[in-house]
Amino acid sequence: MGSRLAPYARFWAVLGTALSLDQLTKLLVVRHIPYPTYEAGLGAADPIRLLGDAVWLVHVGNRGAAWGLGAGHPLTKFVLAGLAFLVLAFVWFKRRELLRELAGGQLAFGLFVGGALGNVIDRLFRDHVVDFVDVHLPFELLGSRRWPAFNVADAAICAGVALYFAFLWRQERDLRRQLMSHDRPPPEA
Repeated sequence: MGSRLAPYARFWAVLGTALSLDQLTKLLVVRHIPYPTYEAGLGAADPIRLLGDAVWLVHVGNRGAAWGLGAGHPLTKFVLAGLAFLVLAFVWFKRRELLRELAGGQLAFGLFVGGALGNVIDRLFRDHVVDFVDVHLPFELLGSRRWPAFNVADAAICAGVALYFAFLWRQERDLRRQLMSHDRPPPEA
């Protein structure tokens, strides 16, 4: 890796791993699970049940944003890809603060960017984002027992954002403790 990119080695490794796992799992789903699962009369496949009724493998497509928002609009694909590229450009331009100054920043943003790129690839080169993990748990608060299907990219994005906030919180807490320890008067002799 070039000397300019070497400080970001963990970021690139995590990004590459997340993106590779996402694309590999989607390729396996596309090749081995008929599309679309759940669509009766369209050659639908039965879901593959992994953990009883809790986790299923399916092959569904998302043409919109999270939970299919905006799926009916013809420009959604390009708007979402454009937004993803804007966020990726922001991460790149702010890389020093985001990736090097925050402990764990390279891990968090490697997951986030790898996931974002995985879904952008689907948006640009497939008719839909391939989703395949279908979780059925008691989500009574949502009025349903079924969480919307997702993929490795979605999980990487969520994990990256959660880790970013956890690392940021920890860094802020440690900084507050350090500042407070300097504010104390020296012990009397």
